[in-house]
Amino acid sequence: MSLLDSLPHRCTIQRLKYTKGTLAGSKSIPIVEQTNVACWEQQAGASEISSYQKRGISISRKIYFASDPNVTERHQIIITKRNGVAIVVANQIVLDVRTKISPDASAGLGALFKIMVEEVTSDRT
Repeated sequence: MSLLDSLPHRCTIQRLKYTKGTLAGSKSIPIVEQTNVACWEQQAGASEISSYQKRGISISRKIYFASDPNVTERHQIIITKRNGVAIVVANQIVLDVRTKISPDASAGLGALFKIMVEEVTSDRT
């Protein structure tokens, strides 16, 4: 069995819905769209980070999928399992999608779909 047939991580995909908040502001509400999605999360390389920074996009990680998960920059991804071990909710990291999904053939003999993401460090409300 190849890695492409059994990606080592699982995630939940949420879409952010923006609503009017108090004092004429806005806030986002995450709406779960998909759960237990097979994926492979990795740290972004220095050259990737630099390339995206030149375009004004902040990234820190990349996530691969075996098929197109239909995500856009209005989505968040939460890694829920790594190598079959569930991650405690308090330790889960929320990742904002920063790029459109793109096919990536660098994974060897097969093609995966890759998105670049950035860790959420503050509350959006």
